Amino acid sequence: MKKIILCLIPLAASLHAGELVPSQIPSSAKWMLHADFDAMRGCETGKAVFQQAEADHGAQLQAFKRMFSVHLIDDVHDVTLFGDGKPEHAVLLIKGKFDRAHIEDVLKGADNYSEATYEGMNILTWEDKGLSQHAAFAGPDLLVFSRQNDLLRQEILTLKANVQVPADPFFTADGATPLLCASANLAGVDMPTDSARILRMANHMKIAANENSGHFSIRMAADSSDAARAEQLRRMLDGVIAFADAGNPDPDHLHFTSAIACTKDKPGVSATISLPLAEWLALMKKEAAKKK
Repeated sequence: MKKIILCLIPLAASLHAGELVPSQIPSSAKWMLHADFDAMRGCETGKAVFQQAEADHGAQLQAFKRMFSVHLIDDVHDVTLFGDGKPEHAVLLIKGKFDRAHIEDVLKGADNYSEATYEGMNILTWEDKGLSQHAAFAGPDLLVFSRQNDLLRQEILTLKANVQVPADPFFTADGATPLLCASANLAGVDMPTDSARILRMANHMKIAANENSGHFSIRMAADSSDAARAEQLRRMLDGVIAFADAGNPDPDHLHFTSAIACTKDKPGVSATISLPLAEWLALMKKEAAKKK
C-alpha cells in the first residue's frame, strides 16, 4: 500500500490550481488533469508541497518571475491540462495573475516569433529548441498554451462557445474540493504497448485526491466493458494493495484504509484509499528527504 501512495507523491507535488470549469474542456478531449492551487494553499498538504518546492526550486521560481513577472506558486489559481489522446498532443490552461504586456514583450524576443488573429484573439507563435509553441490570452487571467496550433484554435472556439457542462459529481462526492482530479477515456488514448495491464482493462477512469476531516484520500472509479472484466480488475487492485502492504519494510505500517468494490449500477470498480493527514505529511517529508 505504501508504494502505491508513494508513486502518487511526485504527481501531486508537481501540480496545483482553482476549481475545474468543465465548459473549458472540449468534448473531443480524451483525457484531463486539473490541479487546484487555491485549494492547496488552504490545506496542510498544499502548504507542505509549496514549502518543499520553495526549498528545492526557490532560485528557479524567482528567476522565472523576474523573466515573466509570474510566480508559479503565489500567482497561479489553477492549471488544467487535456489532450486528444495522441502522444505529445495537449493544451494547457493556466489561470492566474499575469502581466500580459510584459509576457508578450518577452516572447517577442524568441526565435521565429509571429502573431495571428483568430476569432478575435491574438495567437503568439515562437520556437523553443526547434519546436513550435503557441499561446493566447483568453482573458486577463487565463493563458492558453499548446504545441499544436490546431488544438489551440479548437480551444479558443470552445472558450468562445462557453457551452455549460454540468460538474461531475464524482470529484466532490466526499464533500471536499479536489486538490487534484483527472479523467481519461482510456480506449481513446494512444498508450505504449507496455502500458500497465490494469489501465488496459478499463474503458474510462476518474481519480480525485482530497484533504478532508484530518485525512488525505485518493478515490478512483473505472468503467469496464462487462461485469466479468470489472471483477477481474477488482481482484487485480486488491492484489496490488495486498502485495504492496506485505512488502512494507517498516515495522510500523501506515494506518491507511482502503475499500475496493465492483459497482452495482454498471460494470466497473470503485476504490478509496485514505491515510491520516499527519502520516501523509510525514510520508511526503520522508520522500522529499530521499531525493536530496
